[in-house]
Amino acid sequence: MSACCEPPEPLQGYDRVFDDRMARHDAARFRRSGLTWDPRRVVELYRAGVVRGETLLEVGAGVGDLTVELLRAGMRRSECVELSGAYDAVAAGLLAEHGLTGRCVRRAGDFAARPGLTAPADVVVLLKVLCCYPDAPRLLAAAAAKARRQVVISYPRDAWWVRLGAAVCAAYPRLRGSDWRFVVHRPAAIRGALADAGLAPVRTERRGVWVLEVHERVAAGAGDRDAVVGN
Repeated sequence: MSACCEPPEPLQGYDRVFDDRMARHDAARFRRSGLTWDPRRVVELYRAGVVRGETLLEVGAGVGDLTVELLRAGMRRSECVELSGAYDAVAAGLLAEHGLTGRCVRRAGDFAARPGLTAPADVVVLLKVLCCYPDAPRLLAAAAAKARRQVVISYPRDAWWVRLGAAVCAAYPRLRGSDWRFVVHRPAAIRGALADAGLAPVRTERRGVWVLEVHERVAAGAGDRDAVVGN
């Protein structure tokens, strides 16, 4: 694995919350229990042919557990971008454990502000990332510009009880000296940003708080075949 030579650009105190302790916790959970729901579904959809491509760009990759599993499932190579460089050492360990070191490059920085950090990829994935970024349309525009085929996202439902939970969660970063916040974006703004970039939803799944969507470069009107799963 190779790390970008440019230093990370902490956004709203992100690196104070998502630090090396969080990285070790996430890696330990992955080793113990595997992927959580939304990355596991992305791997399942890849194996089923719904998510398609040989190259991956994972934005907000964390410890890179999704990258590990997609490479193991058949993707050829991956590029990962993270705001916090605290994940890099732990991510390198996971790749090495699975013999994947040479197939992933990691970058540190604000992808929305500096999209030139990465090359294009067949599939761009942002899981539980939009809720960590205040300007979702800007981030999605940058992601869509790099996607040859698909953008896969997960984000929290826009419901009163989720917004209430987000307000409660705001206490934690304050205790860490950070002004980072959990953000619940409007689904219309999310889909609108991707539609403006020429992508349409082809699959939507819901589980608990989270919505998972696959958006694809397809002909006009293809959004009509959007499959919705969950409650």
